[in-house]
Amino acid sequence: MDFSTYLKSISTAANTILEGMAVTFSHLFRMPITIQYPDRIDRPVTEMLPPRYRGFLEVQMDICTGCKRCERSCPIECIAIDLVKNPATKKQEMARFDIDMGKCMYCGLCVEACKVESTGAIRHTREFEGATETFDTLTFRFVPTGTQPMYKAPKDSSEIPLGAYGPHAREARERAMRDNPAMLEQLRAIWAKENKGKKAKGALGVNPDKAKVIKADIAEKSPKGSTTAFAKLLELLTAQTDCGACGYPTCLEYTTAMAGGKDYDASKCEPGGAESTADLGYAMDVYWKSPNEADTLAFGAPQITASPAQAEAAPAEATAAS
Repeated sequence: MDFSTYLKSISTAANTILEGMAVTFSHLFRMPITIQYPDRIDRPVTEMLPPRYRGFLEVQMDICTGCKRCERSCPIECIAIDLVKNPATKKQEMARFDIDMGKCMYCGLCVEACKVESTGAIRHTREFEGATETFDTLTFRFVPTGTQPMYKAPKDSSEIPLGAYGPHAREARERAMRDNPAMLEQLRAIWAKENKGKKAKGALGVNPDKAKVIKADIAEKSPKGSTTAFAKLLELLTAQTDCGACGYPTCLEYTTAMAGGKDYDASKCEPGGAESTADLGYAMDVYWKSPNEADTLAFGAPQITASPAQAEAAPAEATAAS
């Protein structure tokens, strides 16, 4: 190798290094894009994923014809469907529709078979949070008890009442956790072990700026009587870890109990600590009492004039933790 070729090789190597470092240094002047999941994200991750993301499978049972095309198309047999004859109606009904998400390889073959040849009752969702130490909790049972009548598909596929993607999968996952009491006890044991000896955080008040956002969200998205909407809003104020420390299998079940008036203890979210306790307590006061009263309890005086819709008096027994 002559001297000119040697110098050219050195020049090429130096340019390559400089190009790589230029890319690296360019990121010093950009905003960070890392999401600290699952701690305090602005929106649930499921809302940020692409619409065609292949997450958990779900089945909309009210439009399922029981044709078993999805079961036959599954290459690893993770779908199980049982049909029985109803003695009263003399018609076939579904006694079981199970999907083992622990085995599923998310290939989408069952979805395509149902979409092309049937009603599209089975589909992938954007739900993905399946971390567990008990595989039984990944078996989703879409016919939990009894039997399910089969849907008779119309000739015009546009008349099939397709519902929202996601709620059926999440409901099945939560039911799978409830059907396995050992799972909840295991979650509690894991939490106790990981937090053994840690000192509890002191009391913390709700941030005034965050209080304004909470009040606005309740006024716009969860008026009185909208239990489901209020439960989802409260879930965003928790740590969203589904750790079981609160005594419920999931964060949504905990906040659903709070929104429905069955649990007023805002201090059960141990991963969220004092911040979640303050936020949840404030949101409960705004919802069950009034924005002005919530501000008085949190800050000593109202921060923003309450809207008439939110100033309704709450039931006397509904006293939220502040």
